[in-house]
Amino acid sequence: MTDKNYRLCIFLHSGSYDRVYQAVSITNVTLAMGGEVHIFFSYGALKRLVKGRTDELQADEPFREEIEKNIKRGTIDSISEMLATAKRFGRLNIYACTASMAVLNIARDELVELVDCSMGLVSFLDLVKEAQHALYI
Repeated sequence: MTDKNYRLCIFLHSGSYDRVYQAVSITNVTLAMGGEVHIFFSYGALKRLVKGRTDELQADEPFREEIEKNIKRGTIDSISEMLATAKRFGRLNIYACTASMAVLNIARDELVELVDCSMGLVSFLDLVKEAQHALYI
């Protein structure tokens, strides 16, 4: 069992389906064990937070056929379903990187409602100071 004061921070840079899926899987396990998670979505990962794009599979996506097959079969949840599950734990905060929003020309109102707020890297690093672990994916 994870300590109730356990904090995990994830810098989620990659937007590839398999990497985002893995980050959210780690998130859900941490939350189920009683910890809290803070995810900082930047660049490719941030595009997954644009309304209607969370579950998109690109033509060159690694494991595309396997992912599509397993979602259709119901053997894996989509990223949006996994994020919704994670949010129900009440100890997940999702942040959109303001610099990435500017570079990619993404406005706050284009993002899904699961996003808690937008912030810069310096602010996120303040959260990391109190974390037991930080991952870069």
